[in-house]
Amino acid sequence: MIAPYFVPRRRVGALRPFKFAIHMKEMGWEPVILTIAEKTGKLTEKERVLLDGIKIIEIDTPFDQTTRTKTPAGKKNKSQIASHASSWIDKNIPVDSWIFLFWFRYLGVLSKVKEINPDLIWSTGDPWSGLWLGEKLARDLSKQWVADFRDPWTITDVNLRDRSAFSEEMDRRTEKRIVESADKLTFTSKATEQAYQNHYGFKKSKTAVIYNSYDPALFEDPGDENWSYDPDPELLHILFFGRFRRLSPAEPIMSVMSFLSKTDPAAARKMRIHSFGELDPEEAEAIELSGLEQIFIQHEPVVPEKTLSVLNKADLLLVSTDRDRKNIIPAKLWDYMATKKLILSIAPNAEITGILEASRGGIGFHPDETTEISAFLKRCLKAKQKGESLNLLGEDEFQKREMFESANTTQQLVTILDEMIGHE
Repeated sequence: MIAPYFVPRRRVGALRPFKFAIHMKEMGWEPVILTIAEKTGKLTEKERVLLDGIKIIEIDTPFDQTTRTKTPAGKKNKSQIASHASSWIDKNIPVDSWIFLFWFRYLGVLSKVKEINPDLIWSTGDPWSGLWLGEKLARDLSKQWVADFRDPWTITDVNLRDRSAFSEEMDRRTEKRIVESADKLTFTSKATEQAYQNHYGFKKSKTAVIYNSYDPALFEDPGDENWSYDPDPELLHILFFGRFRRLSPAEPIMSVMSFLSKTDPAAARKMRIHSFGELDPEEAEAIELSGLEQIFIQHEPVVPEKTLSVLNKADLLLVSTDRDRKNIIPAKLWDYMATKKLILSIAPNAEITGILEASRGGIGFHPDETTEISAFLKRCLKAKQKGESLNLLGEDEFQKREMFESANTTQQLVTILDEMIGHE
């Protein structure tokens, strides 16, 4: 399993392969993880237990801008200079800058993979260099290969990063080779799968959708570490478990709050929007210009053990995406699924709404439905003031979410792998 990002790296892309790996060993497979070494993070005790017996091969790297630390205000240091250089490389170099690491380490990686002699290869992107490495290893070792797309690559209206004309063209060529070479393509949303089928014209049998998931095992002890923040019980607290940024902007909920501030200012004053981590400068500026600084509250990021205690202090859990990202399902939706809290999605992908309806997890709106979202929030505020539950789930209905647990999504993957190698 080629997973450039893997725990203890705290990035969204690390959790999908992690959740697959910890269940595959129970289903007749022995996963071996090939990942980029992460020297600054540590596994939680739960992660350490769940990974027991799973072989992890780490590729050491002399550079890693994904784990850079903050620089004091007004100072420039080597890490900032490296960051600017990395941004230039990302824009002008095809695929992504990790490809240099895989080029330089390839012979060593090839040697280790030969020793393992895997039945097949699975690799995930982005970073898209993970798919590049999977395709090259599969070709050199004559192994079957599954290419896992967590996001659309070039078939998208929103680029994950700025690209030069040269690198865009090379990415399109590389992606075409990858989707044609892969024995199986998996996607995390039906909308993305359909977009790729329409663009490349391959048979439906070549693709599958395996959603991301939530894992109760990661939250089995909600009292591990409690979040110290105590929300005002008189207010309606809407929590976005992440930081507002370009791809997950504050704009959808900010538009709603601006509308409420004009049409029902008393209700608007009773609401708070919580996020975690430093806002992108553009997001901070937009909130300041809107005059809603009092409504938006930023918190420091929290360690994984506090996740459930944080989510359980919210009244609503917010999903927010760029209005042009019509094909994606945000990964934080699955963290929210581990609670009984009501999920509010403001996103253009109707597939999210379908998942919420199937799981009775919450309600979804398109970003243009400002009036409808405002009315919904006012109803939630009134319900809280009356002491009524905002939860859609009855005490005996949590099993509706079982289809989205990681054990079940891993079974979907294992079924595909078994069919590929004729394993019964």
